[in-house]
Amino acid sequence: MIGVTREGKPGTAMAGWKRQLDDRQIMAVVDHIRSTFMQLDLPKNLARGRDIYQTTCSVCHGDKGDGRSQAQQSLKPPPRDFTTAPAELTRSHMIYTVNRGHPKTAMVSFSSQLGASDIEAVVDYVRSAFMNDARQSGSATSAHGGKGHDATAHSHDHDRGATPQAEISRPFPKGLKGNAARGAELFVANCAACHGKKGDGKGPRAYFINPKPRNFLDESSRTAFSRPDLFSAIAMGRRGSEMPAWRTVLNDQQIADVAEYVFRTFLQSPVKPQASAAGR
Repeated sequence: MIGVTREGKPGTAMAGWKRQLDDRQIMAVVDHIRSTFMQLDLPKNLARGRDIYQTTCSVCHGDKGDGRSQAQQSLKPPPRDFTTAPAELTRSHMIYTVNRGHPKTAMVSFSSQLGASDIEAVVDYVRSAFMNDARQSGSATSAHGGKGHDATAHSHDHDRGATPQAEISRPFPKGLKGNAARGAELFVANCAACHGKKGDGKGPRAYFINPKPRNFLDESSRTAFSRPDLFSAIAMGRRGSEMPAWRTVLNDQQIADVAEYVFRTFLQSPVKPQASAAGR
C-alpha cells in the first residue's frame, strides 16, 4: 500500500503521491486507512484482545498504541508508546504489569476487572498489532514508562533480562504442528529475499529496505521469539515496515511450517563463534 501510494498504479486512476507527500506522510495515511477501515479477521484470541484494548486501554495508550491519546498531556509519566517499545519488554512482564499495575504511574491493576485469559489476550494483541520489533525478550522495563521496577520488588523470571524458557517453548496456536522441511521451501521462496538464506537479515532486497529485515541470528531475536510469537509475526506482518501479513497468502499450516523452520534453524541452532583476527 505504501508503494502504490508513492508510485501510483498503472492502468487505474491511482496517481503517485510522492511529489505531494513525503515518506512519513505516506506511511501515516496508509496506517490510518489500515487501522480505520481494514479491520483484519483476527484469530479469536487476538480479536478478543483487540476489543479489550479498544474499550479499556486505548483511552491512555491511543488507538494506534503509540501513547497519543486525549489523556496524554495529563499523565506523568506519559503512557507507554508500544510502537517504540524496547526489545527487553517481554510478554510475561507485560502480563505482570497489567495484573499488578505500575507504581507512580497511571497504570493501575486490572486483575479485578479482567480475567487471566483476557489479560493474556490483550497483551498478545498489543504485541501483534503495535510492537514493531517485538514479541521480544524481557527485562524489568515497565509497561508504562521509562524506568523498570526495583529489582527487589519481585524476582520473577521476566525481570532477569531474558524470556523464560517456558515462554520460548510455548506451542503453536490452534494445535498446529510445524513441519520444518516444508517450511524451508516456503522460506527460500518467500522470505530469503529479505531475511537472507542464512536468516541474518542480509537478503538481496535488504539494502533497499528501511527498517531493515529481522536478523534471526541476533541475540535479541534468539532469546525472544517463541513459536506462537513467530506465527503471529508472520501472519499479521509488521506495522511500518515491508513485512506483509502473510495470512492473506499462506494458510495457517504453511505459516506454522515457516515458523518452525525459522525457530529450529536460526533461533535455536548453536551460534558459530567468530574467528579471531589472530587465528585467521
